[in-house]
Amino acid sequence: MDIRVHLFSILQDCLPPGSKRGQATVTLPEGATVGDLMVHLGIDVYLGYSPQAVIEEAGWQVSVSGRFGATSDNVLHDGDTVLMMPHASGGQ
Repeated sequence: MDIRVHLFSILQDCLPPGSKRGQATVTLPEGATVGDLMVHLGIDVYLGYSPQAVIEEAGWQVSVSGRFGATSDNVLHDGDTVLMMPHASGGQ
């Protein structure tokens, strides 16, 4: 199945060669999860966290087809778009 991926910040380094503007399409087997996508792209190794910890401990935000709050166990479907971005913070 084909998954559209849009990575922000330092995670753009994990995209396949030739990717443009932080975006790429990757092919994964049916039933793959967000965690499987992270392993496929090497995000877990790059950040030094398990896929679950990338979200829960490191605070990266994941959206699957416009729905934020995805976990590493979320099953992906052909045509999904996955966005990963650092946790936004702010204040005075």
